[in-house]
Amino acid sequence: MTASSNSFRALLVYALVLPLALILGYSLATPTDFGTWATLLMVLSVICAPLILTYHHPLLFLSWNMTAAVFFFPGRPQLWLVLSGLSLGISVLQRALSREARFIDAHSVVLPLLALAAVAYFTAKITGGFGLRLLGSENVGGKRYVVVFGAIIGFLAMIARPIPSGKTNRYVGMYFLGAVTDALASALPFLGPQLYFLFLIFPVENAGTVQGDFGTHINRLWGLSMGCLGVFFYFLAKHGIRGALNIRKPLRLLAFLGVIVLAAFGGFRSVYVLMAMTFLLLFYLEGLVRSKYIVGLFMALIVTAVVVFPFANKLPLPMQRTLSFLPVHIDPIAQYDAQTSTEWRIQMWQQVLPEVPKYFWLGKGMGISGGDLELAMELQRRGSLSSQEMMILAGDYHSGPLSLIIPLGIWGVIAFGWFLIASVRALYLNFRYGDESLKRINTFLLAYFIARIINYIFIFGGFYGDLAIFCGIVGLNIALNGGIRQPTRALAPAPGPAPDKGLEPPMGAVPVFGRTT
Repeated sequence: MTASSNSFRALLVYALVLPLALILGYSLATPTDFGTWATLLMVLSVICAPLILTYHHPLLFLSWNMTAAVFFFPGRPQLWLVLSGLSLGISVLQRALSREARFIDAHSVVLPLLALAAVAYFTAKITGGFGLRLLGSENVGGKRYVVVFGAIIGFLAMIARPIPSGKTNRYVGMYFLGAVTDALASALPFLGPQLYFLFLIFPVENAGTVQGDFGTHINRLWGLSMGCLGVFFYFLAKHGIRGALNIRKPLRLLAFLGVIVLAAFGGFRSVYVLMAMTFLLLFYLEGLVRSKYIVGLFMALIVTAVVVFPFANKLPLPMQRTLSFLPVHIDPIAQYDAQTSTEWRIQMWQQVLPEVPKYFWLGKGMGISGGDLELAMELQRRGSLSSQEMMILAGDYHSGPLSLIIPLGIWGVIAFGWFLIASVRALYLNFRYGDESLKRINTFLLAYFIARIINYIFIFGGFYGDLAIFCGIVGLNIALNGGIRQPTRALAPAPGPAPDKGLEPPMGAVPVFGRTT
């Protein structure tokens, strides 16, 4: 009986596998055809379904800061966008099948995000559509709407379930260290043509080399800066300042300092400014201002100034450009590139600011007319259009506030401001009343979020890109804490007869503490 059942099972397997092998073999004869990719995707989805159903939630956190793209999908969306929709869909299905699968209650943050999504949707409908060429639109720029809605969907997927208490460090590591793939994208051009196929997964336009914009030929590596930034934040999130600078852990200390030095090779001043703001805010929130660490911090700054400043003009040009915001003497080439970049932004802002009243009540939307864009590219090629005017047409203002109020108007500003305030409140409550085992990560996420707000408003920002960063920070925090914590409150004693003098109070008079939510 056993032998016959095994034979039947083998025949069943062959009956399924052999036709599938024939179909795949026939499809691979035309590897560039869209039907081939659709067939392969269908087969891989069936094979990977058990893994996706089990690990979709951690995979979402892993992909959030990755530069990976799903190259076989139309438009080559980033991996985190695909996993956001997939994870939320699975979570909703599980909630429909089981009453125990409940979403985390974070309505104070969800409501402003839904309001922001409504503003973006109605603005797009009024101003000419979403600009998706896949849907036959004559406009372009629809990917920005996809990123905005994807960030909100991803946040909802993050808070679909709490992160298990024993896996905190694993999720934090996946979230921040996913940015290392940005550094890989920057390194690929130097690794030889045999690895160029990896550009399908890690697109060079997301994290490649940026040439000097003003004839200085300073190669700036955006991907390297982002990768180092992710590792830097991981050290602070996992170990805090005390742990990262612990001299009893020399390898950890050297790795932490090495990442800071390596980030300077990227050539971006804003990266170092963001690092410094996060570090100082975390230094304050950890209560180190009145400790011995304040003396160590001043000593470290003095030693760094003595060692680095006299030789700053001998460093590689990208490093000099990174340090150009400090009062140091650097090479005139690096100084010119940094100063001209700042002046270029200021000139663009001066051109854009008079347009703000025009879009105050109704934003212009995030879509761009395809005809106008093609004409602008042709005029720029002929030298009749400045780079600032081209960036203004593309909606890339290099300013967080301008990138919000012009596309979405005052209603977008109100909704986004509501979201930031609600998020800071949620992060503060979890920092103040969260579990003691999460104290370090809660402290860091609060400091990091505030530093990101300052960076977005005053230094460098873009609404449709930074929204995903803000949603990711808050989503990780709420998922780690299982919600937004509240202070415990003692309940009033249960009513009853007054106890006689000299007797012990009844059991009902003992205060009962409410649980945190």
